[in-house]
Amino acid sequence: MSKFRLPFFISKRYFLSQRNIKNIPLMLLILVVQMTFGLLVFIGKAIGVLFTFSPKHIRKTYKGMAEQFIQQNFIQTLSNIAMVGVGFGTAALVIVLSLFNGMERTLTGMFNRHNPELKIEVKEGKSFPYEWTLRNKIENIEGVEAITEVIEDKVLILYNNKQKVVNMKGVSDNFAVQTQIDTTVVLGTNTLYNNDNRYALVGSGVYQELGLRLRDSMYPLQFWYPKRKGKASLDPTKAFNKKIIQAGGVFVAEPQFDQSTVIVPIKFANSLLNYDNLRTGLEIKVNDHYNANNVKAALLEAIGDDFIVKTRPEQQSQVLRALKIEKFFTYGTFALILGIASFNVFFALAMLSIEKSHDMNILKSMGATNRMIRMIFILEGALVALSGAIFGLISGYSFCFAQERFQWISTGANNGILDAYPVETRWQDFLIICITVTTITLFAAIIPARNAAKNSRR
Repeated sequence: MSKFRLPFFISKRYFLSQRNIKNIPLMLLILVVQMTFGLLVFIGKAIGVLFTFSPKHIRKTYKGMAEQFIQQNFIQTLSNIAMVGVGFGTAALVIVLSLFNGMERTLTGMFNRHNPELKIEVKEGKSFPYEWTLRNKIENIEGVEAITEVIEDKVLILYNNKQKVVNMKGVSDNFAVQTQIDTTVVLGTNTLYNNDNRYALVGSGVYQELGLRLRDSMYPLQFWYPKRKGKASLDPTKAFNKKIIQAGGVFVAEPQFDQSTVIVPIKFANSLLNYDNLRTGLEIKVNDHYNANNVKAALLEAIGDDFIVKTRPEQQSQVLRALKIEKFFTYGTFALILGIASFNVFFALAMLSIEKSHDMNILKSMGATNRMIRMIFILEGALVALSGAIFGLISGYSFCFAQERFQWISTGANNGILDAYPVETRWQDFLIICITVTTITLFAAIIPARNAAKNSRR
């Protein structure tokens, strides 16, 4: 037998008792099946005993289980316990990271309902003049399908003796092609124009807080905004521009957006704010055959350094960055818990080094080196880690698949937006988890392996 195969053969033969198996994947599969079956049997016995409601029967049953535990190979049992501990830690990591992935996907989907693919804003200041030269530069860029003009500002709205400060967003006629906001309308219509009448789309939060009635001609929405020009007046009614419009529809896109947003025609917003040819932003619809990042680079080159162009992730960068930071710290916390669980591997290998000291001396007398002894124990730790990792990955993925398919764990919030906890498995997370589990377990195996090599004598 070659020197390369000897450490693996010894660790498999003496420490895992897989004596007739030479194929590594098959051996790992059998270990995972044994762990799963043993765990299910133990849980089944425990549940059966607890439901008997007989203290005498409980003591008798657990006494028999303890005797069976002692009669078995104690070192083998310790290895199985270590594998189960690593497996549960791995499964917990899979579930938690998949939950954060699902939350990120859900938030991104909600933001995409009202965020355009690209948004142009001025780098300094609040607004910029929108002239035909700028429009031509943008229209001549390949991949630009539509341009929506935006005038956005804070205004005061009054309705039937109730008032609220909202974010008024005036948009041009083609706003519906930019986002999915028209598909989120739950009451009324999704149009801002109907014949000669103009209407506003209000968020569900604004609708509920003001107690609105749609197309209420008796009590229309009153929009108030301070006059930008003119002499100051002590009469507050003369210091504000005032416009009225009826609410035509209610949308449900994203909670924070719904609580403070009212969408109106751009002509209505311009007459209230007196912006003339000024705009606060431009929303760009990208053709399906073009990449948004490539179009963004072309836009920045064409319109100059006075503007900034944001993609959809960049428009909600703060929220997504906070979610990723929370995901990172949660991953670190569960990795620490996994590190604590790896102490089982440490103790199992420490017991192995004591029990097999005589065998190690025999191997040394046959010419084995300290390096080979260390490799035997490190391979044992690797086998424990790999078996537990496979068990955990399969268990975690099965849990996430069941949750995504059947949604059996509910959030308890029956709002139609997030009824069940969202999960999404990604292969990158599986790779990171495998590296984490292997690294932690190998570190736990280094000290017992070194002690075994040092304590064995020729």
